[in-house]
Amino acid sequence: MQASSYTCPRCNLHYCGLACYQSPDPRVLRKFYKESVLQELKEMGKTESEGRIKMQEILVGLRQKAERTDGGMESVLKDAGILSDDTEEGEGEAEEKVQVVELLSRLAELQQSGEASETEIEAILRKLEEIGGGEALQGDIDEGAEAAEGEVDLADRLSGLDVDKLSEEELWEVLNSEEKEKFMDLIKGGALSGLVTLWKPWWEEHEDGGKALVEVLEEEVSKLERDNSTTMDEEDKTSKEVVQNQSKAAAKRQVKGAKGEETSKGRSTNPSVPKVSAKIPRLSSLCANPSPLICYGLVNALFGYSFTLCLFNNDTDSLMFEFCDMILALSEALNSNRVFNSVQEALSCGEALILDGGYLDKEDPLAPTRAVEAVAHIMTGRDRKDATGYGLSAFSQLRAVLSKARSALSKEGEEGAKRQKYFLASKKCEFLQAWVLDNADGIRRLAIELWNEHSKRESVRSSMEQAKTVVEESLKKEKRKKNSKLIEELS
Repeated sequence: MQASSYTCPRCNLHYCGLACYQSPDPRVLRKFYKESVLQELKEMGKTESEGRIKMQEILVGLRQKAERTDGGMESVLKDAGILSDDTEEGEGEAEEKVQVVELLSRLAELQQSGEASETEIEAILRKLEEIGGGEALQGDIDEGAEAAEGEVDLADRLSGLDVDKLSEEELWEVLNSEEKEKFMDLIKGGALSGLVTLWKPWWEEHEDGGKALVEVLEEEVSKLERDNSTTMDEEDKTSKEVVQNQSKAAAKRQVKGAKGEETSKGRSTNPSVPKVSAKIPRLSSLCANPSPLICYGLVNALFGYSFTLCLFNNDTDSLMFEFCDMILALSEALNSNRVFNSVQEALSCGEALILDGGYLDKEDPLAPTRAVEAVAHIMTGRDRKDATGYGLSAFSQLRAVLSKARSALSKEGEEGAKRQKYFLASKKCEFLQAWVLDNADGIRRLAIELWNEHSKRESVRSSMEQAKTVVEESLKKEKRKKNSKLIEELS
């Protein structure tokens, strides 16, 4: 499959091509445009309405002043500097200006009063057409008459409607032709992307002085690269100490229940971090002898989760089913019984599925790399004393969305099959939560391994970019040589 060429300005969902992206057919307008676009159009409608009202007030004010002034409208316009006393200005031209303002002010008065007569409005519009040197068209007159009778602006049209319950087609019909044209211009010009605030992933925040915790792990990664065997021995000792501290911290969060253990919100003060599931079963109650390879399935699941969540700009509500389907498409750990034997294998599998499924945006080729980094951040945790908190939060959110999507489906037909998929994936998330809660030591070691893998991939990417630059420069030089004229000196 080809890589996607276009991306949704809100959630980054890929489009099949330019024709689909720019199609004026309202059926292709997705629900997720509603909030941002409606707000923009409401503001647009308010601005236009305010400008129209202000102009009406100015014209009506001129008319009222003319009625109280000797010399009428002509005198008022001279005082305002619109007409000059200079004899160079033709008498006919001055009379024409006065007549135009009188007609416009009368039209504004009719609009403001709400007692407009269609016959009088048509006569005013026809007279304005004649003064302008054109022939009055019936369509223009009808349109002007409707406007003069008081066109309802967009904000008023939407005020009595339940926007959330309107279909795209119904919402499209609310707009007039001018608003539809402006909307399509916004899409074609890419201006809608400016209405969407990019989401900042919660897992990038760490205590202990911001990046200090990540830097500590990166230092340990450097030690691994310099002296793998020696560092591994030291890490074993460090891990044992950390495990004791993390086990104590985890024990404080756990409250024994009849069917499982309840966890509190943890130490996180960041409101954007998903709440940890209220009940997480003991790992021993789910599996007597869990495989040591489970951690790699966890990496694969978190890779699909972080990539999809960023791609959807954290919108798991309006795009709930798409969110669930993409995660299952990118994580074989959640949608099948595949077992991974290493961090590299778990990550490479997810990256391959991104390419095969056409989820990679050619304008954002580093998205998979950021997903690898995201998994490393999640496994790092918020601080040294609570390395498991972020992992529990991630699987809690995924588990909650899958359960919500499952409950929205019927038990029959295709929906029933999808419902079963969501259920099985949700149970796997529950199992992975239990594993995380019971393996604080494994989480820290996994974080170090992930940062090490991320560092290697960044190094390879940097080398490839440098090689690419060298090749491109070489090709440019060859091209310049071919285009240059060779001068042969004749003796």
